[in-house]
Amino acid sequence: MQSKRRALVAGGTGLVGSELLALLGADTRYDKVTSLVRREVSARPGIENCVISFADLDRLELPEIDDAYCCLGTTRSTAGSDDAFRRVDLDYVLAYARVARRAGAVRFLLVSSMGADANSRFLYTRTKAEAEMGVSVLGFDVVGIARPSFLMGQRADARSAERAALVIGRIIRPLMVGPLRRFRPIEVSKVAAGLIQLAFGAPSGVTLLSSGEIAVAVK
Repeated sequence: MQSKRRALVAGGTGLVGSELLALLGADTRYDKVTSLVRREVSARPGIENCVISFADLDRLELPEIDDAYCCLGTTRSTAGSDDAFRRVDLDYVLAYARVARRAGAVRFLLVSSMGADANSRFLYTRTKAEAEMGVSVLGFDVVGIARPSFLMGQRADARSAERAALVIGRIIRPLMVGPLRRFRPIEVSKVAAGLIQLAFGAPSGVTLLSSGEIAVAVK
């Protein structure tokens, strides 16, 4: 009988991360799931919270793990500056990957973004690509990367513009067919489930899962 795995999650309080923790907490293939958080948060079934400083990730000592999930991310407007944005979406991601590798993780599952491109003139997609490349050379047996399009999910602190975008996304999604299909908004629950599918089904090496592929793979 295959032994159960141990998982570590960073970014579990975010949109995708919250869905991911709900799924992992109920997944009997995992014996232990630990969520790294910046402050005390409400307990979730099957999840152990570990309060840390993300600025000190490289100095963190963790118990042995098998799978490391990364849902860390922010926006330029939320972060307040280019440097602050890159600190979260690149520096913290790479620091987390390094500490996870030291803790024995053989699989690293990352939420990136559609359009990730190291040569992009846009800060967001360029930074996402740099993070993808950075974690891919750290020695994990498996690196699974999900590249979702616009995320559909209820943000706790959603502003009016975000709520309007969510409504519009639901309306236009059925109309996006043919070449536009890959740009369809996607539910955060499917992205979270797609990450877990990568953890258990991706081959050795780096696997990229586009938004369209996530939608097809996760029913």
